[in-house]
Amino acid sequence: MTMRLLTVPVSGHPADEATLETAFMLGEPFSSHINAVCIRPDPADIVRYVAEWSYPILVEDAVATAEQHAAELSRDAAAMFGAWREKRQIPLVDAPSRTSGVTTSWHEEIGTPGATLGDIARFTDLVIMRGLGEEGPVEGDAMLEAVLFDAGRPVMLVPRETPAPLFDAALIGWGGGREESHAILAALPILSRMRRVEICTVGDRNGTGLDALVSYLAWNGIAATAATLKPGPKGVSDALLDEAERIGATLLVVGGYHHSRTREAVFGGTTRRIVANVKIPVLLAH
Repeated sequence: MTMRLLTVPVSGHPADEATLETAFMLGEPFSSHINAVCIRPDPADIVRYVAEWSYPILVEDAVATAEQHAAELSRDAAAMFGAWREKRQIPLVDAPSRTSGVTTSWHEEIGTPGATLGDIARFTDLVIMRGLGEEGPVEGDAMLEAVLFDAGRPVMLVPRETPAPLFDAALIGWGGGREESHAILAALPILSRMRRVEICTVGDRNGTGLDALVSYLAWNGIAATAATLKPGPKGVSDALLDEAERIGATLLVVGGYHHSRTREAVFGGTTRRIVANVKIPVLLAH
């Protein structure tokens, strides 16, 4: 099992380096290629938005200002990426090679962040990006949903600070659904290298297929233990987050968006709570 191509969107935010570091830690055992992508807004999108409420002369000024800001962030992102690559001594390549170890590449794209990342993600093993808390990407919700729903690919959300060694302990949040199954399948290469794997179900009705899951992981060389928790007054998401902290998990694997996107966005939901409180890497799939 392997994970050869990792996509990392960067934007010039100070936390970009922690995201790249997480990708590096993940990619080392697999000699992965890290595709760093900086997505700049399309000026045409800015024009359409501003023109709805402003005078033509103000539209021109607003677009120029937005383009200048985007260019500055892009330069910051490229400089940070270059410094990080030099520090790690990672080869810069544009095509597959026989080089062992992690390689990387840098690309700049112009377009709507969500749609552009969704298109790129169709042909990648995993997208690694910042969590969606207060310091998450400006277009973070759209980017996450585009990868999960439109591209149908898994995402790893990471905290602002570089996490502890990744391959220590994984917690799988199991609810018996298709989404969790997809997340576990996507995470298999990572789970196979973990020192400990725990499966956590919350509530009596979420344990369907638990024995079968333990057996499936065993057939893949992964020895997992299982525990059932009571949801408590805070709900499923907080029970999972608390358990992850209790066992010292370095990775949380969960299904993403069991309900419709609109319902989860309006009413919250387990996914929303987890992606907005990323303290350790979280791998999601839909």
